[in-house]
Amino acid sequence: MQQTEAVHVPYGRGTVEIKVPKENLMGVFAPPGGPAAPDPEAEVADAIANPIGCSPLAERLKPGMSVCILVSDITRPVPYQYILPPLLAYLNRGGISDQDITLLVATGLHRPNTDEEQRQRYGADIVKRVRVVNHCFNDYDHLVSLGVTSFGTPIEVNRLAVESDILISTGYIEPHQQLGFTGGRKSLLPGIASERAVMHNHSADMMDHERSVNGLLEGNPQHEDSMEFAQTVGVDYIVNVILNQEGKLYRAVAGDLKEAYLAGVALSRAIREVVFPELCDVAITASGYPLDQVVYQGPKISSSIYRIPRPIIREGGTVIIPMEATEGIGFHTEFFDLMSCCGNNPEALIAKMYAEPSKDQWGAQIWARMLQHLRMVIVTRNMSASQVEAMGMSHFTSLQAAVDDALARYGAKCRLAVFPEAPSVLLRLAED
Repeated sequence: MQQTEAVHVPYGRGTVEIKVPKENLMGVFAPPGGPAAPDPEAEVADAIANPIGCSPLAERLKPGMSVCILVSDITRPVPYQYILPPLLAYLNRGGISDQDITLLVATGLHRPNTDEEQRQRYGADIVKRVRVVNHCFNDYDHLVSLGVTSFGTPIEVNRLAVESDILISTGYIEPHQQLGFTGGRKSLLPGIASERAVMHNHSADMMDHERSVNGLLEGNPQHEDSMEFAQTVGVDYIVNVILNQEGKLYRAVAGDLKEAYLAGVALSRAIREVVFPELCDVAITASGYPLDQVVYQGPKISSSIYRIPRPIIREGGTVIIPMEATEGIGFHTEFFDLMSCCGNNPEALIAKMYAEPSKDQWGAQIWARMLQHLRMVIVTRNMSASQVEAMGMSHFTSLQAAVDDALARYGAKCRLAVFPEAPSVLLRLAED
């Protein structure tokens, strides 16, 4: 009798159990992580008071100054309950009143946060104290132009950030499928940039650059362009956190846009890197809430096994992506329209992206490149088979059924790996 092992895979706010034959299961590969800070708020307060690469912000604060704080939107699990209270207290002690503080939501090209989402994300008491404004990427009356980066990206940015006396960027640092790592400069580009700026930074040729992948900063044109953009705008201070394997606050860094950020990247890399033993045939890439609520985030969830210096999955392998997808296509209709426009022909889709750039094409480009080499499966009950298949992927409503199907395809020697926190793992092959 074949022995199986039960594995729990994130799905929405819960998990789904699957059973995999022990001889086929390579393992469950999650970031090693680190211990949660015993007092998260104190960890953030200490980082703010002891900056990296610059003098304390308090030395620059004067009563009456306007302060703009860039905050991530609802799609990012940044623990603002630990970041904003000590940051606002620090500003208040420096003579900055609440009425002079604005939280600018760095939505990038995402939809705006609702009022309820703002209360959930930043705290009901915080949104009563200070002004909260959603960035709008195509409202050019509220954008200002500061020139062009050396990469040709227009430096078009939210006017609030430029006109404030002090600009503070907040966020979290983990591996990212295009810019190497999240955090730091990413709050500005794409966070509060114009649609034109984001489109240029995320253009097809920038996306196809061999170093625009997870975990790489040096020589990564998207990272370097974003950093140049942010430095031109002028960031006075960053406050970034690193989350551990349980999504809890591990460490915080604050200070100079570049120096503090690189220190945070080193901390993130140390608790995210996983050495993978050998190539797999089947990879289950999951994330759970909030990323798996809309199909647009699927490329971020699935790309960590492929969009790296060397993929860890065999040519012709299968990637299974469990997504609750309560929003389905959601706000990002252009992403779905692009994925489904070329009759499941990834080569034609790539050619279209180069010839006719469109919003949300970078995620489609990631999936199109993967579809050139891999079989892709989405497991969800909230999208129809016709919607998923229109994107060139297979559809299952049961994760177990998708696993059983994949195991049957590759036979007795099939090697299956599970990545329950796929977006935040940094993979490299043992032989490398």
